[in-house]
Amino acid sequence: MKKSICALLLFILTVFYPMSGESISPSGDSQAIDHPARFRHELIVKYRPGTHRKTASALKDKFGATTIRKFNIIDAEHIGLPDSISVNDALDIFRNDPNVEWAEPNYIRRAMALSPPDDPFFTTLWPLQNTGQTVNNTPGTENADIDALEAWETTTDCSNVIIAIIDSGIDLNHPDIKNNLWTNPGEIAGNGIDDDQNGFIDDLHGWNFVDDNNDVSDSNDHGTHVAGVIAAQGNNNVGITGVCWSAKLMILKFLNTSGTGNTSDEISAIEYAVANHAKIINASFGESGYLQGEYDAISAADSAGLLYIAASGNQGFDNDAQAQDDKIYPGGYNLNNIIAVAASDQDDQLPDWSVYGATTVDLAAPGSNVYSSYPNRETVWNSTFDTSADGWSLTGSWARVSTSPAYLTDNPSVDYYPNTETTATSPVISLAEKSSAILTFAIRGSSESNNDKLYLETATSPDGPWTNQPVDIASLAGSKKHFENGISGTYLSWADAASVLTDVNDATTAYIRFRFSTDESNQDDGWDIDDVTILAVDMDYPDPDSDDYQFLSGTSEATPFVTGAAGLIWSHTPGLSSSQIKSSLINGVDQLPAFEGKVLSGGRLNLYNSLRLSLSVTVDDNTDDDGVAVSSGDSSGACFIDSVMRKRY
Repeated sequence: MKKSICALLLFILTVFYPMSGESISPSGDSQAIDHPARFRHELIVKYRPGTHRKTASALKDKFGATTIRKFNIIDAEHIGLPDSISVNDALDIFRNDPNVEWAEPNYIRRAMALSPPDDPFFTTLWPLQNTGQTVNNTPGTENADIDALEAWETTTDCSNVIIAIIDSGIDLNHPDIKNNLWTNPGEIAGNGIDDDQNGFIDDLHGWNFVDDNNDVSDSNDHGTHVAGVIAAQGNNNVGITGVCWSAKLMILKFLNTSGTGNTSDEISAIEYAVANHAKIINASFGESGYLQGEYDAISAADSAGLLYIAASGNQGFDNDAQAQDDKIYPGGYNLNNIIAVAASDQDDQLPDWSVYGATTVDLAAPGSNVYSSYPNRETVWNSTFDTSADGWSLTGSWARVSTSPAYLTDNPSVDYYPNTETTATSPVISLAEKSSAILTFAIRGSSESNNDKLYLETATSPDGPWTNQPVDIASLAGSKKHFENGISGTYLSWADAASVLTDVNDATTAYIRFRFSTDESNQDDGWDIDDVTILAVDMDYPDPDSDDYQFLSGTSEATPFVTGAAGLIWSHTPGLSSSQIKSSLINGVDQLPAFEGKVLSGGRLNLYNSLRLSLSVTVDDNTDDDGVAVSSGDSSGACFIDSVMRKRY
């Protein structure tokens, strides 16, 4: 395996191409060599002054060695070895002979024209180059990486293919990502017209299937981290680099602020990716439960020639051993275009939280302590009502309750009144130099389902017009619900709520209000509100005191390394099919003990090996058309249930 390429760049003419951490000295005291790929089956030998030619010939004749050439400049010989003797054994013979001054293998040299990228945090990116460095307080093992630098000697560009990221959106202004976004060539930005007549208005970089609009800004931060692993811009002297230095990332938002999404939105996203010519889909999400609709959509993507690269899951079990409905999907489907990805750590081990499976998981990729892009999100406004109503304008029976903790309520003493329309409106909120605003608040209470509703609304003026905003609520019990048009039902304990404030994204000032609307029947407790906070992305990049980059672990982080690898290989060899790309990735792994019997390939992603294999993929009649053995799966009896949620990993 390699050592640090950085160390070789300046010393290529004088330092051996590295072995497995062993130094080979000219004397006879070196350790045995077990990496013949680093040198030819030949030696270079120098005899001691005064050694007779016949003596040298007799030494070579002992095992059938031959002289290939002589180097007069150093008074040495280039010697070829027969297949009957190993380089190690030949070295022992020569080095132990008193007539030999030194002997060494005929090492292979490689051009090292490409320097590592100048991105300042590159040394934290152990998945790309692991020198054994300590990252996030965790030491690593040298060479436990994907050999990115070797692959980058050939290509760094993924922009010949469109990579769709089905996730929580993306920070469109992040300096390491903004130049690597796909731009719809048939759409004119901001004109309110569906120029390309694909059914989506102003879908410049993709689509938001959660809120059915073109705002693909990140509402959970997960998608931005995934995108950075795939294609943070390389060699731009900013932050980090992805597997791809340049790319076209199509952003398809289906995860909400809680990091969950439903399968109907996922299917719509897959349909969009196919219709708009994506070649690769990154799916860093999943859940147990076989869904026929999800299966059919991914199968349709297969028919269209797309790769679907999916996280294996973070539940830590053997996916093969699970009943059909308990396996983790979508990675667990038996489809030719799916590549299911487990995680590896800095020591080339399988983390105890990574799902594995010798037939249902294809390969591992780095997924522990992964440093990548993250929205520079900060609190820009907060109201806790601890000492006052904090400048809110209250109508009807809305009031501040001064208990500890204090909060706002629509009616402090009794059940709410029938036939009311009351509001609580915030003071002005500054959003200058901010983007991707998200409102969070605590809520509890109850109202007649579907009839008496609490609406969250936004405006850029205190006089309106007011626009309804969808709300996601995560209860203390862990269940989550998306309210598209007003909140109703029962939350007896405080629950966390969040909303992406799409309609004020481009505003410098904003107002929010809670509007409670009731009818004449079935009054209940009403609603309490507390800790109202607006988080927004600071557009002042880079800020050394901010959190533009973060460490995360999970198969969500492993998956985009494989996606980036697929993009890099496919861009360099655009004539290959999806099955050939998959074959290159699976057959090019570094086979490692930790993954033997744990994943189909028995190893961890090696970008360099896979790139080399990409022009010579073969298909065996005894395998599927990917050139690898697959298991059979039972897909009978499954049904599509739209309410089943997929969550991020």
